[in-house]
Amino acid sequence: MSGLVSIVIPVYNGQEYIKETLDSIFNQSYRNFEIIVVDGASTDSTMEIVAQHRGLIDVIISEKDEGMYDALRKGMDKATGEYLCYINADDRLLPYTLEKVVETFEKKNCDLVFGDVNYINEDGAVIFSYKALPLGYQAIRQLRRVPFAQQSSFWTRRIYDKHHGFDKKLKYSADSKFLLSVCLDPAVKKGYVPRPLGEYRLHGGSFSVSVTGKMQAEHHKMLQELNLPAASFRKYMYELYAKARNFKGIYKKLTYKGNKF
Repeated sequence: MSGLVSIVIPVYNGQEYIKETLDSIFNQSYRNFEIIVVDGASTDSTMEIVAQHRGLIDVIISEKDEGMYDALRKGMDKATGEYLCYINADDRLLPYTLEKVVETFEKKNCDLVFGDVNYINEDGAVIFSYKALPLGYQAIRQLRRVPFAQQSSFWTRRIYDKHHGFDKKLKYSADSKFLLSVCLDPAVKKGYVPRPLGEYRLHGGSFSVSVTGKMQAEHHKMLQELNLPAASFRKYMYELYAKARNFKGIYKKLTYKGNKF
């Protein structure tokens, strides 16, 4: 295995968790990666923490931006890797993640690799896990959503360029739009790693938790732009399959007393 993985970290006032995010990358068993931190002119100690690790970070950008997806586009433009991903400054990768991802890319000649995801609390403890759905593009079209978590997804530079990256006009769902457009491309070869690759932190200040209502509204508009069919019986069958596959995780989510997404 030899492919370079570019990891973009968009951040704004992320002092509480960014060190843990960086450590999860520094501790990877696979070492051929580059880290690109794109900071939106934080007013807390985020950049002080980043500066302490300057020798391990390949690119640092700190300036005002037009939102998270503008930051992501800046980071992806600087990326030189064959394989790309992004991780928010409160999430984590598992120590084996990049090794398993690159192995899958290179053995199966994939355009997109994804896995399962852990949901963690403020202290970093795993609350529950969700298994991704390894579905074909026709099934995903009926499902009308990305069948895996962004925190556990990786793609090639070629497929990123083909699908025009993240639409910075969107505030909340450009990652969903990009990943869904990739999944709906019948030419895209997908690889599934049946284990958690990323960890999504549930806390009151997280981007997803704080804007859930606005995110849902924009997501609905995005589905219309992608010209997806209306929800049908097949969608509900796929959702039932997802629930059966994740019965334990759903139970733990429902009984969890902390912040939920």
